[in-house]
Amino acid sequence: MRTLKYLSLALVCAAVVSCKSKSSVVAQAETPAAAEELQIPEEVPEAPQQPEMLTGKTQRTQLQAGTFRSWFNPEYEDYTVDSGLLEELKPLLKDVEITVFMGTWCGDSKRETPRFYKILDAAGKTEDIELITVDRSKTTPQGLEAGKDIKRVPTLIFSKDGKELGRIVEYPIESLEADMLKILKGEPYKHAYAN
Repeated sequence: MRTLKYLSLALVCAAVVSCKSKSSVVAQAETPAAAEELQIPEEVPEAPQQPEMLTGKTQRTQLQAGTFRSWFNPEYEDYTVDSGLLEELKPLLKDVEITVFMGTWCGDSKRETPRFYKILDAAGKTEDIELITVDRSKTTPQGLEAGKDIKRVPTLIFSKDGKELGRIVEYPIESLEADMLKILKGEPYKHAYAN
């Protein structure tokens, strides 16, 4: 009975420590003798906890729930959209595709992404928005960042008919609304890290 208890504890620890994927860890001893050979210490130290990180194509609802709601929802609620600029933005957003690259671990992403979504909601922009979450290396397991020149997050890319119109990188120069307006009107605009 004691061996079974330690074997169960070992399986739980292995599942907690494994962070490569969300698949469950299942292990079975071939024989009861093999299980007895496992040497499990009385106290197993806890693995250091890493903040939860999403990578790949992500749904906005994933940011509004669970671990991420603690920063997404308050930042969204507290932001006041510039209603004057919003009226100019609405017609310009109609046929624009938007790709948002962000990190759930990144302070700038935690600030700007909810604000950006609040602007899009206020403008009635609900289609042609792709949210991609990256790891600290600005990559995804699927390589969704390939060819997009993602060096900092958040990176908000505005495109039309497959051609990039412009991007906001890490933080806006004037405000999200003002920067978006310049990009969508085709006015001169350089993001914070442009050459």
